[in-house]
This record gives sequence, structure tokens and C-alpha cells, in this order.
Amino acid sequence: MTTTGAPMPASLRATLRTVRHPAQATPCPHCRAAVGRSCTTVSGRRTLPEVHHGRIVAHARRVAACGRCDAQPGHPCHDDGATRHDTVHAERHLTAEETSR
Repeated sequence: MTTTGAPMPASLRATLRTVRHPAQATPCPHCRAAVGRSCTTVSGRRTLPEVHHGRIVAHARRVAACGRCDAQPGHPCHDDGATRHDTVHAERHLTAEETSR
């Protein structure tokens, strides 16, 4: 197959890419999707249009500090000494969204 015309400039190509969720910069702990890859069903047969909640939490934990409990990036949030393994505080989630923009 031949094409006519000039190739697309890289600057234009970059603007046409699909918008990805910032959490795709973190591996998914639920489906084990690699960085930059879309989440899938656990069996890996189907690609999902959204990212898993666990991936969003893992991303927030990785990139942002928590304003409520003072947990540093890479460490889980806590409530009165009890570790929050599957969630983060809303403040940390918002901070992660702001830093990913």
C-alpha cells in the first residue's frame, strides 16, 4: 500500500493520541497490567475502558503525600494508627490528580 502526501509531523501525532488516565503510569495490582497498558479482566482476555480502583489508589499512594494523615509517597494512609490498605484519603486522591496534570 502506498501513501501520497507528507508524513504526519510528530508534534501533531502527539496531540492525536488517546487520553490516558494518569493512573496508567502505575502497574495495576488487580489485573497486573504493566505501566502504560490498559487494565484487563483478571483472565486478561478483555481490555477494559476504565482503570481498576486499586490502580487509582496505588497511583495516589505512589505520587502524593497525604494532607490528612501525613503519609509520605510510597506509604499507605492510616486512621488513628490503623493502616488503610485498599483506600487513600480524599485529600491524597485530589493531590495525586493535581500533580498528574
